[in-house]
Amino acid sequence: MNHLAHARLSGADPLHCVGNVTGDFIKGPLAPQGLAAKLREGVQHHRLIDRYTDDHAVTRELRELFAPPFRRYANILLDVAFDYFLIQHWQRFAGIRRAAFVGNVYDLLLEYRHELPAPLAEVTPRLVAHDWLSRCESLDGIESTLRGLSGRLQRRNPLADGAAEINRHAAQIEAGFLAFFPQALAFSDALTTGSRN
Repeated sequence: MNHLAHARLSGADPLHCVGNVTGDFIKGPLAPQGLAAKLREGVQHHRLIDRYTDDHAVTRELRELFAPPFRRYANILLDVAFDYFLIQHWQRFAGIRRAAFVGNVYDLLLEYRHELPAPLAEVTPRLVAHDWLSRCESLDGIESTLRGLSGRLQRRNPLADGAAEINRHAAQIEAGFLAFFPQALAFSDALTTGSRN
């Protein structure tokens, strides 16, 4: 899952949402990092959602669509593609306009950034200014996102050309997303309910 999907799948608590959205940037064991309890829960939620997504039968099948050299990076391609299709089908999965939802998440990120590890707190205003939660609303946005991800990986990779590969399989990925995301919502709701009990 990419940023927007993690935001949609997070709990209602502000710090839980912040932890869920920024979870990719908080590495390693959480106990020694001194995170606030709800922020730590949000990061743990993020990691459980990622594991659920990677292990799900639908995403395993979708990964097979990508031929080498893209298959090695299929999880990344699907994360970005799922944000694109979540945007296309937003009203099906949310009871609030996307612009209002995204604005609320950005307000939370800025308000609680002092709770984040210092390097991430410094990145947060840039994340908001460049509207990372809406970047994948077009194929150009997907391409830009994948170019950025490509540059952050240490080894050479084909991600900069991944938008065309996503577009090539768009119908199958969209169908897979529409089958998968309601299950991800139910899984996330069960996690959030369990953490309150």
